[in-house]
Amino acid sequence: MLRLRTGFALAASALVLLAGLFFTATRDRSDSVRDESAVVGLASRWVASVAARDPALVELLDTSAADYYERLRDVALHGDVTVLEALAPTDQLQALFLRLTVDPNELEEMSGRQILLKAVHERWIGQDLRRTDEIRELVVTGDAATGRLYKFGQEDRPDRGRQYFRRENGEWRVELRGERERLQQDFEAFVARSGLGPSEAAFFILETRLLRKVRIADFVPPLADRGTAILGNSVPKNRATTPQLRIVAVRESPDDPRLTAVTLEDREGSLRSVLSTGDTVGDENGYRLLRIEGDRAWLERDGAEFALDLDRRGPPLDQRPRARDASATEISLLEQARLGEYREGLMTQWRNVGLRGRPQLLQQAWLVPEIGEKRDTLLGLRVRKLVENSFWHQIGLAEGDLVERVNGVALDSMARWQELLRSAGGDQEISVIVERDGRTLRFQTETVPPHSMAGHEKESGAYAWNRR
Repeated sequence: MLRLRTGFALAASALVLLAGLFFTATRDRSDSVRDESAVVGLASRWVASVAARDPALVELLDTSAADYYERLRDVALHGDVTVLEALAPTDQLQALFLRLTVDPNELEEMSGRQILLKAVHERWIGQDLRRTDEIRELVVTGDAATGRLYKFGQEDRPDRGRQYFRRENGEWRVELRGERERLQQDFEAFVARSGLGPSEAAFFILETRLLRKVRIADFVPPLADRGTAILGNSVPKNRATTPQLRIVAVRESPDDPRLTAVTLEDREGSLRSVLSTGDTVGDENGYRLLRIEGDRAWLERDGAEFALDLDRRGPPLDQRPRARDASATEISLLEQARLGEYREGLMTQWRNVGLRGRPQLLQQAWLVPEIGEKRDTLLGLRVRKLVENSFWHQIGLAEGDLVERVNGVALDSMARWQELLRSAGGDQEISVIVERDGRTLRFQTETVPPHSMAGHEKESGAYAWNRR
């Protein structure tokens, strides 16, 4: 009898235990389903809010996001170059955007959430999120979750980065880590495509985004104590002090020798200049162009004279010099600004001189078809606008010119305009005839190869901050 009672007791205990386990498992599954549903809903609200730049988006982020922008605000207002350079390149850029686009007194009063909203409005973050993006591959582990957004909800369009979420005070929130990782991936891809070093690429993005020249004074913290010096790394001692100069193009004009010019490149800094006789390149003690004869140019500096030749088989124009030891040539953002101290215009423009990808060609000049009086003939292309030191400037064009012939062919149809673009993109020898102020001028230009052989048809695209 005792054994029977003991058996019943054990059986009852087992049933209670099984029931408890079943209840716990059911509750856990229910909690998991609720968490997954909450994260999916949060992700949907996040992408929709960012796409619409809805101020409510700041309420969807965890507290670390506001803390992050408060730290960047402090760097923008008070951080010297040493502090700035301790940041990752994308963080440096956001700190400088804040310093150079927001009044310092106003910035000092802004909270991290207000700055975060400005970052979204200015497309410093979240620039590629779309309302129709949907989250997949969701994994919830305790108070943390990760997933991946898919463009338009399509299974074959996964986002290049992950999204992160965490539970904070019982509510799920978005972590800014996902957006920061995507920014870093974008930046690294831009560095790889462009061949620029990280600091040069960051400087390129900074000037292109600001649409103005970045100067040394921009690296002085606006709320630093008076007399604070600009700190920063100097050019490394093992970096060459004499620029690695080469001629990348020679332009001759049989009709006016004064219009003959060379395009000179400093290989170390990827800087290019179109020079006529008497022009100087570099700093106040730079190189002065003495004369041009054929494909040779003579320059002078500090009383020393030397000659350079056009190397038609030399490195192509789009091939950036890469040092074996990247640390030996990598310089700071401040040093990038110092490189441009004695130049007019954007440094990004100087680095683009002569580059001949189709998007760059179309951006470097505005060439408008000139129609005859009877509206049935094309007289040529009128140069309405021209970027100084662009490819078009390099081959001799000036604003107001009527371009009549290219490589001996009359520009008498839109098909010829397309042929001009193809020639501009790839030819090493280009001749043009223009009408300028009632004069007919001929120009003949020879260049180094414009493109690397491998994959030169591919356009490098642009960094997300440049697109907008």
